[in-house]
Amino acid sequence: MSGFEVFAYAQHLLAALGGPDALPPASGVRLYSPAESPADGSAGSPAAGPASAGTDALLAGVWSALARPGALATNFRLVESGRQVDRSRWMRSRVGDGEVLHTTLVPAYLHSAIERGATLVISHIEALDERVMLLCEAIEYQLHARAWVNCYITAGDASAFDVHSDDHDALILQLLGRKHWQVDTRVGARSRDLAPDSLDRVLEPGMCLSVPRDTAHCVSGTGELTVHLTIGYEPFADLREEALAAHELLGTSAAEPDLEWLATRLAMRPDRRAGASLRSALTGEVGESTRIRWASRFPPKIRPTDDGLVVITMGRRIRLDRRLEATIGLLSRGSALTWHDLAAQSDLSAADLRDLVRFGARNDFLICEG
Repeated sequence: MSGFEVFAYAQHLLAALGGPDALPPASGVRLYSPAESPADGSAGSPAAGPASAGTDALLAGVWSALARPGALATNFRLVESGRQVDRSRWMRSRVGDGEVLHTTLVPAYLHSAIERGATLVISHIEALDERVMLLCEAIEYQLHARAWVNCYITAGDASAFDVHSDDHDALILQLLGRKHWQVDTRVGARSRDLAPDSLDRVLEPGMCLSVPRDTAHCVSGTGELTVHLTIGYEPFADLREEALAAHELLGTSAAEPDLEWLATRLAMRPDRRAGASLRSALTGEVGESTRIRWASRFPPKIRPTDDGLVVITMGRRIRLDRRLEATIGLLSRGSALTWHDLAAQSDLSAADLRDLVRFGARNDFLICEG
């Protein structure tokens, strides 16, 4: 699944989980099921084909991460009967080759533990697989949020964490097998007792669930191998809370921060997506297979002026020629584009477009890979 396809897949999921006027988390506790979506794909719901392709690609990413934990071995946890299992039982590590940490999982112990009902947790799995990373980027970009992805693998039928609530918003994406979710409809209640009308569903592959922060929920397996991703995210990366806290500290009243102001503040943050532009930045080469995407984790602010174009991104103000406005708008949508796709959609000549991409790579507002 290409970067463009991942971005479109995330876009469809968010539209399906949101109402006509609100994306998650404002839409509350919502469940999307490809099998229950309209046949014509209305309400932004993806058809079964794209949903299945997205699920399969992300599941392949999970298996890839399991094969090479490497230096990120501390991102792996095995939880059994509410306690973490000592890593020395199910993981082997050694330091060598210039102090590089080499790690492998011990299949015999790990397999038997999961069969007994233990849960393998992979934190920040976006750091271990490109497909999951691109999904995380797409969610961040479209929700103006800081996001991360954890993976949960089990074959038991009990709950590993009992009834609890989290201090962040989350999207649950079921990849393999079935898992039983009970989610309190009283968003923010943080109760240990779920409401009688709580959402009570078994999630199947391709289904996605929105769980706002401070919402009590309970999760249990169904006795079969099950894998799901939890995409945790913080809308506007805590900027809203910081603004309100500043007013509270000063003893002044504060209205809810304006969304446009928050989006501009996000554009001023230095947060950058993972990726390198070494070839294009050093040699100026842009090949047919080069994949191009905006470098900032959050959307830029683009402001036309009388004599040009001002782009605010990653805390910098970049001045560009006004003729580049349409192409910059295309690149700043956040998805990954091949050179062929970019050239087909841009209104620039091939020579001008190559100059722009090279300039963007050298000045680190475009990521050019391949």
